[in-house]
Amino acid sequence: MYKNIENYYDSFKETRIKERAFSYDLWLQLIDEWKNNPALTVSEIGNTYEGKPIHQVKFGTGPIHICAWSQMHGDEATATMALADIFLFLSKKGDNFTELREILHQKITLFVIPRLNADGAERWTRETALGIDMNRDARKLNSPEAKILHDWAHQINPTFSFNLHDQHRLYSVGNTPHQTHIALLSTTGDESGTWTDSRLRSGKLANRLTQIVEKIYPNKIAKWTDEYNTRAFGDYFQGQNFGLILLESGGAGWDLEKQSLRKTTACLLLDAFYAIATEEWKSEDLSTYESLLTNERNIFDIKLLNAPLRKNDTSIRADIGLNISEEYIDGKIAFMWTLEEIGDLDIYSGLIEIDASDYQLSDLQYLEKGKNYTSLKMTFDQQTVFDLTDYTNKINK
Repeated sequence: MYKNIENYYDSFKETRIKERAFSYDLWLQLIDEWKNNPALTVSEIGNTYEGKPIHQVKFGTGPIHICAWSQMHGDEATATMALADIFLFLSKKGDNFTELREILHQKITLFVIPRLNADGAERWTRETALGIDMNRDARKLNSPEAKILHDWAHQINPTFSFNLHDQHRLYSVGNTPHQTHIALLSTTGDESGTWTDSRLRSGKLANRLTQIVEKIYPNKIAKWTDEYNTRAFGDYFQGQNFGLILLESGGAGWDLEKQSLRKTTACLLLDAFYAIATEEWKSEDLSTYESLLTNERNIFDIKLLNAPLRKNDTSIRADIGLNISEEYIDGKIAFMWTLEEIGDLDIYSGLIEIDASDYQLSDLQYLEKGKNYTSLKMTFDQQTVFDLTDYTNKINK
């Protein structure tokens, strides 16, 4: 089913959303449209600390309850974009997926909170307006948004639940040079990591999704460690028998706005809903999922080997690692480069690796760890051979 949906994706992509940090005005416009969409039921289920409404979008009337939420971390919006696409898919008519929609409508009821942390989304911060990491607030429920999520899920009593996140784009698949595009986790619900009925449900579904992602992005899917965390919603919900799957969008090369991973996430979730509705997930085992390597931090965007650290001094050299960093300015994400590390970086990989042994600095006196750079040039035989702006221009191209 995944491939059929993927081939159809361009017809249900919400084209007004072009970047992760899309505007609150557009968000309100989308909410109004979903409210007037006969295929969907939209309701306000509470408010953020600063009074922004938290919405539930509902589809279907089936006995199998599924819940999903996005942007509990305000600066993690890839899944929110994907959910907007999914809502368009579910409301379309007169195409080759009419039967699929009817199956979903009759077999499942889908409850979604998109943009749970609306205050954080407006600031483009991980935390809520109170400075609380909501995914570490499952036990005490100090933030009003966490309490809303807690009470909402208990009212739904889902068979499956999807905790949708973004992770740092430079996580690697184990200690390999492969960038993690998608990460999964069938969370544990107790200290012992017991494979309860709830965890087995989510694990079998994760196994199906793993096999799909491996075909799309070979060697670029990982899982999180399943160490139990009493404060995390994923672990708490698994313990409540909610069949919790953590799905995270990582990095995809130069696609910093994650439009490719948005597409993958939308199609993966629709395939998962289909597998739940048809109970195809029951035929899965856990072997493919359990064989996944865990997320590690093993990658730089650009790694230069034996690079010059001082201009006109060829004897002072070391490896350097440059990473793209983000800054939220006036409602937009601005990109720059940060020199993250200097020294022996043999244990790390780079998405781009360059031997700079013969290069010289051309326009800077020295390189400094932790400093941000918008330009950086190196020369060989008086010719520019490395220009950082060349890589800046690759972003989203």
